[in-house]
Amino acid sequence: KITCSARSTGPMAGFTMVSSILLVASMAAAISLVHADINPPAIFSFGDSLSDVGNNNYLPPGAYKCNFPHWGVDFTGGVATGRATNGYNIIDILAQHMGFKESPPPLEAKTSDTLTGVNYASGGSGFLLDCMNGNIKQCFTMWEQIDNFKRTRLDLQQRLGREAAEEFISKSILIFSDGGNDIYDFFLRYNTTSVFRIDEFVANLTSAFKKQLKELYDLGGRKFAIINVVALGDLPKVRFDGSDVRNLLTSITQKFNGAEDTMLKELSSTLPGMKYSIGNFFNVFKDLFNHPDEHGFKNATSACCGEIRPIDAPPFVLETLCTPEASLCSHRSEYVFFDVSHPTQSAMEYAGEKFYSGNLTYASPINLKQLVEDELGGGFQIM
Repeated sequence: KITCSARSTGPMAGFTMVSSILLVASMAAAISLVHADINPPAIFSFGDSLSDVGNNNYLPPGAYKCNFPHWGVDFTGGVATGRATNGYNIIDILAQHMGFKESPPPLEAKTSDTLTGVNYASGGSGFLLDCMNGNIKQCFTMWEQIDNFKRTRLDLQQRLGREAAEEFISKSILIFSDGGNDIYDFFLRYNTTSVFRIDEFVANLTSAFKKQLKELYDLGGRKFAIINVVALGDLPKVRFDGSDVRNLLTSITQKFNGAEDTMLKELSSTLPGMKYSIGNFFNVFKDLFNHPDEHGFKNATSACCGEIRPIDAPPFVLETLCTPEASLCSHRSEYVFFDVSHPTQSAMEYAGEKFYSGNLTYASPINLKQLVEDELGGGFQIM
């Protein structure tokens, strides 16, 4: 999968909902619901390693984790928080555009700052993937992330009242970044050019996401922000896999993104009040792949941390993961990719700006700013 390494270090804890309860309980005494235009709405983040801010740190050994150097080398204090990049990830950047300091905290974080929402994202997850490698749990599935949101919702209702909690959720932004791991897993399993099999997979993947969106709609979500999948064939991870492989991966990605777009149009037409914005990362990163120099980058093909290079013996490609022992570039802002699969903070800043306030090439049918500002009217205010 397209994740950090499975190296396991850092905090260990069972996955409980204790912190979710503590977070909402502490909020009840400090805030109340008022009927006024209040910015910004909360963020509830679901997805994979593009969005994970530390949820996988609480999984047992063997899980996908980014809580060791050189991850986080440019984060505040140089701390490896679990983000799969050198600094802030895409949810941090989007949250900053909305007026927050960074992403809302991971579910288990011991903090009272729940006005920002909660980040449930888990590196290695997908819309279909079960997150298991034998008996080893490697991530939290999308359905588990939704179950965690259900518990947060219940806590909000119990402490703030049903009406206040439902209004809060309806005005919140629910952000998704997933699908890339599903596509890459399908490619590794089948490595097929069969149009029938590919179309069947894309249909199943799109259907799974549709069910998950419908579940969150039924739980009160109305505003959805979806980050589509980058051209997987352009990742440094597959740089030396041959043009046929790269083109196939990108073709599958395009099919899924197109099917996802169609599904969202159809779903929103049948669900009253549902509104959405697609951040077109496929187009954003095509800009960076094709013309890095025009956007302030010098390297769009190699990793800043670790590397992938051809060798003379099978498997003919050697991947060096981003670990404390790996090489680390000095000018990270000049690189599009931090490791062979994950963008740098600088690339995320470019992508975040395009998603938040860009035109239809980069965000459709509206951009995230328009989604955030749409029909503002209620919210939480510190008293």
